[in-house]
Amino acid sequence: MSSKFCAALAAAGLIAIPFLFPGLFALAWIAFVPLFWIIEGARIRDALLWGWLVGGIANLAGFYWLPYTIRVFGGFSYPLSVIVFLLYAVLEALQFALFALLVRIAGFGPLFLFPALLWTALEFFFPHLFPWYLANTQAGFSTLIQSADLVGPYGASFLLVWLNTTIYAELVRGGAQRRVSLAARVVFGVLAVTTLVYGQLRLSAIAARMAAAPKLTVAAVQGNIDVGMKWDPAKLERNLEIYRDLTKTITGASLIIWPETAVETWLPEQIRELPREILPPLSAEARDFLFGALSFRGEPNRPGFAVFNSAFLAGREGKILGRYHKQVLLAFGEYIPFAPLLSKIPGVPELGGFGRGDGPRAFALSGGARVAPLICYEDLMPELSRRFVAEQGAQLLVNITNDAWYGRSAAPWQHARMAQWRPIETRRALVRVTNTGVTSVIDARGVMVQTLPLFVPAVLTAPVALMEGETFYVRFGDWFAWAASLLSLLVLLRQALRKRSKSSVGSNRSNR
Repeated sequence: MSSKFCAALAAAGLIAIPFLFPGLFALAWIAFVPLFWIIEGARIRDALLWGWLVGGIANLAGFYWLPYTIRVFGGFSYPLSVIVFLLYAVLEALQFALFALLVRIAGFGPLFLFPALLWTALEFFFPHLFPWYLANTQAGFSTLIQSADLVGPYGASFLLVWLNTTIYAELVRGGAQRRVSLAARVVFGVLAVTTLVYGQLRLSAIAARMAAAPKLTVAAVQGNIDVGMKWDPAKLERNLEIYRDLTKTITGASLIIWPETAVETWLPEQIRELPREILPPLSAEARDFLFGALSFRGEPNRPGFAVFNSAFLAGREGKILGRYHKQVLLAFGEYIPFAPLLSKIPGVPELGGFGRGDGPRAFALSGGARVAPLICYEDLMPELSRRFVAEQGAQLLVNITNDAWYGRSAAPWQHARMAQWRPIETRRALVRVTNTGVTSVIDARGVMVQTLPLFVPAVLTAPVALMEGETFYVRFGDWFAWAASLLSLLVLLRQALRKRSKSSVGSNRSNR
């Protein structure tokens, strides 16, 4: 086994492990060092291929649970699920391939900043099927990630790659590079310390704001309906009764929340009142009921018919007060990538899909609070939560999801840890209500303050702060990622012009 292949395995492992074990977040601080060692001085084509290999292995390890999801939700055979998973890993690895290629072309640059700029730009534009950021590896480092209310997740990603580049230059490079390395360490150190000081100050300030903010008591109902029981006609009534029975035990909560598709009866999109057999018995304190269900528009087998993954808000008497259709559909769940191609394979079932909703559409509770309903993995989208706050004045984020499709794997916790960033970016509490877990409350500091155990029927009741105001990130969005992208473009244009200039000089000399 070659030393470069071992280095590629090391890089992939160091990237993937913090996504599986958040306590090992420090591994991401050196994850790119082996990759930089491989590609520096390599041929451009080889740099591309090595980057592709690192990305492929990292995705295979980090998303190891995906074949189960594809098989259970997509209805594929296990061998075909593995093939789809491998295709997914190859496509996702393209981000690493492009990164290695661009770093090989552009070099490290002044203060070793070029790789950090290039990675941030790629992270911003690359179309992931499951959105993730290098910054997600730092979910366990609360002080560092508070800068998300300024720059979103991209600031921490930028710092991580810059740190990796500086460490590589210090360990591997020598001679004339020592002075540059010292300057890079000083500048990086100042920025890192500033980020940490800012984070500590924000943790204290947000804690004080949360204490002073009005509170809303919510009850999150986790029914723990096994994936094999969902949508079984013989079990629909029993599944509903599980949620109704759990809801009977709730006292003191103003807002009752059931997870994604907890109501397995398809509802008309414009339904005005919830049927009595669905409306749960609510305590005297309960004023609103938020739940997930599939809804439909039009008539089956007629033009214009559409099915939506929806969230509804009902009053205590069952009157429908609001509805929201999921906007960002889940690959391998609500639609299958490459469905037209895959449908032609013998043995593959018919591949349908859901309609996309428009929005954002916040729910106005009876008491006046405004709630942003996020369905499934919509809590992984920084832009969507930001728009709910900026455009709809949302004071609370609520994610309803069914992660049973991921099985007994690391995926439910990965989902929860990645969602931790939305409360920091918006400074709004996030209540995650799931079928099998991880049902949790994440406060405006990004701290997971309460959780329910996985795969047990239970209720989580908690007061949450209703925050006001807009963060810098909510107001100005992805300004940092756009700036890094523009600078990356200028870096690449500069390199192209320098190469062209050298080619012209060489051509003129040969013609003399």
